[in-house]
Amino acid sequence: MAECMDARSLWSIRYHGIRYYLTLFFFLICPLQLQAADKGLLLTELYENARLERQLGWILNSMTLDQRNYQLPDKVIDTVNLVVKVRYSPKLFKTSMEATLDEALSIGELLKLIDWFNSNLGQKVLRLEMEANDPRNALRMQAYIEEKLTRELPRTSRIRLIEELMETLNAVELGTELAASASVGARRILHEVMPVNDGRPLRPPQIQKAREKSAIRKGMNDHMRSAFLYTYRGLSDKEIRAYLDFARSTAMQNFQRGQIQAIARIL
Repeated sequence: MAECMDARSLWSIRYHGIRYYLTLFFFLICPLQLQAADKGLLLTELYENARLERQLGWILNSMTLDQRNYQLPDKVIDTVNLVVKVRYSPKLFKTSMEATLDEALSIGELLKLIDWFNSNLGQKVLRLEMEANDPRNALRMQAYIEEKLTRELPRTSRIRLIEELMETLNAVELGTELAASASVGARRILHEVMPVNDGRPLRPPQIQKAREKSAIRKGMNDHMRSAFLYTYRGLSDKEIRAYLDFARSTAMQNFQRGQIQAIARIL
C-alpha cells in the first residue's frame, strides 16, 4: 500500500513538475516570439511610412552608368547596370534595412518614430524631402541654389537653425556614407565585369571607402547646407524647431545611425 502511495506521489510530483516547466516555457518563450513578430510588423510599417525606399532610388541612380558619360563598350555598360539592378533589388534592400534597424531600435522607439512620421509635421517633412530628392527636381534645386542662395542668403538665424538640424540629423556623415559607398560599389562592380589585369591587387572596400570619404566630406558640408535650405524652405522657424526637438530624441538618433550602418552593410 505504501509503495503504491509512493508511486502515486512520485507520479504527481513529476506531472506537476512538467506542468510547471511547460507553463514557464509558455510565459517566457511565447511572449518573446510574439514580441519578435510584433517588432517585425512595426519595422515594416516604419520602412513604408518613412519612405526608406527613396534611398534605394538614390543608390540606383548613383550607380547606374549613363552611356553618354563613359567611353566603354555598350555591352559592358549594360552588364554593369544589370548587375546593379539585380544586386540592389527592392526586396534585398528592404530586408537588409529592416534587419539592421531591428538591431538599432527598441519597440518603444519604433512606436515613437511611426507616430512622428504619421503626424502632420512628419508628413509635411516627408513630402518636402521626397520632392527635393526626386531626380526630376535636380535642375530646379540647382537653379535655386545658384540663383537665389548665391545672390541673397537667408537671415542668419535661419541658417543657424538649418545647420543645427543638419548636425542633429548627422546629415553630412549620412550623405558622405551614401556617396562613398555608391562610388566604391560601382567601381567594384565595373571591375567584376571588366577586370583590369595590371598586377596590382584590388584594395579592400573598407580602405577604398575611407579614401573616398576623406575627399567627399570636404565639400559635403556646403552641399548639405544648400540642399537643406532648399528642401525645408517650406517650413517655418517654429516647424523646424519642432522637427529639431524630435530629431534630438534617442529614437531619431538611433534611427539615423541605423540607416548609416544599413547602407554601409548593403553596399
